[in-house]
Amino acid sequence: MSACVIAAALSAPAVAQRPAKGMATMFALPSDIIAREIGFARAVRDKGQWQAFRDHAAPDAQMFDGDKVVRVQDFARHRANPAQSLQWQVHNVWMSCDGATAISYGGWQAGAAHAWFSTVWQRQKKGQYLFVLDQGGATDKPLTEPEWAEAKVAECGPRGQKALEFAPPAGGDHLSGQSSDHSLEWSTAVRPDGTRDYAVSVKIAGKMTEVLRRSSK
Repeated sequence: MSACVIAAALSAPAVAQRPAKGMATMFALPSDIIAREIGFARAVRDKGQWQAFRDHAAPDAQMFDGDKVVRVQDFARHRANPAQSLQWQVHNVWMSCDGATAISYGGWQAGAAHAWFSTVWQRQKKGQYLFVLDQGGATDKPLTEPEWAEAKVAECGPRGQKALEFAPPAGGDHLSGQSSDHSLEWSTAVRPDGTRDYAVSVKIAGKMTEVLRRSSK
């Protein structure tokens, strides 16, 4: 993991501050996701790729194996680690207003292979983040790593508006979804030829605004 990403995770000017004791517990700190990604990448090196994926995935988390959707916990179980260790760098983090859901985006490398990735993270009852969806696609050339990982917290709804309790979609399908406070959403559509269209939108200036769109096989 690059030094610039580590610096972004530890930089002082956080987008939001942790609330004082007794105040509302809804807060959004994108630096938590950057730190989580750093720990994830370190676990790949220390524990092996597939054990790290299982440790950081929610029970019903999904990912793609080619054009096939697989359950991470089943797919990664007893799977041999690749010869080339996976490395990645976070370029962007988008987080819901309440901080319960976040999406990271960046580039990864494994030997001569290179691609983009995007991971949907959800805060669990005990406060830690686990991912529910991980996907990516090959690129013609490695993505240019920014000097700093850019973070964006979604705009909040009207004061006093209560967020819905998060409930996993029917069947545990996380390919598309929305944060419980309706400020962050993602969509994965698979065409008949196997091409995946992936988009992320964040609430900005009162409306949902698309911030990422990628297509790949």
